[in-house]
Amino acid sequence: MKSLRWDTFTDLVAPFLVRLSGDAERNTDLEEAGLESLSLVELVAEIETKFEVEFPVEILNWGTFATVGTLFDTTVALLGDE
Repeated sequence: MKSLRWDTFTDLVAPFLVRLSGDAERNTDLEEAGLESLSLVELVAEIETKFEVEFPVEILNWGTFATVGTLFDTTVALLGDE
């Protein structure tokens, strides 16, 4: 099982949040912070590449991408499934 640091994760996610002012917090709403459908696809690809995980189709929904925290938790769970 690989571990994932919060700051490493938010450093990757933050550039996709074009309306974010300040630091990304667990409860930061990704859509309100500027994540749109095209940037979402790019972000998923970045996460999959950097952390060597694959998002199964069944979890590709807005619940997974509701907040920075939900996306972090999902990524951590994927890392643990390896």
